Amino acid sequence: MPYHQLTCSFGELLVAWSDDGQVVYLDFGLDKTRLGRYLGKDSYEQAPLPETLAVAFEAYENGCPEAFDTVSCRLDVTEFQRRVLTALRTIPFGQTASYGQLAQMIGSDKAARAVGGALNRNPIALIYPCHRIIGASGKMTGFASGIEHKEALLAHELGENI
Repeated sequence: MPYHQLTCSFGELLVAWSDDGQVVYLDFGLDKTRLGRYLGKDSYEQAPLPETLAVAFEAYENGCPEAFDTVSCRLDVTEFQRRVLTALRTIPFGQTASYGQLAQMIGSDKAARAVGGALNRNPIALIYPCHRIIGASGKMTGFASGIEHKEALLAHELGENI
């Protein structure tokens, strides 16, 4: 499976895609061990980023809210996770919601903790923007790649420098 490591103003990313060009993994850092945990023991090889993905990452880097709208992804997740991640994509660029609000969005008002668990296992960060979910108090909480990445992404989307 091809993968590519890239550096953006908001951090290092590792992205992998299927032979048909669908993103199957996107995360912060360059941890191929985590990639293997998500995708199994396939052989991975570094490859140039497909043009469509290169254009999308450049657009996001330049502050385009619609940068990933046309990027095709393959989510290998449970039905609950799919509901959470699908709703997550409706939260606008640069805006935030709480875990409880996201639970309400999927019709499971009392499932804030389960929503957090689903987000923790998000295999395609950034495109499925779990960095936009914060604690009910407004505090930056829970982000598998670290709070500093969450803060950097939100600052980037707001056009701020950290």
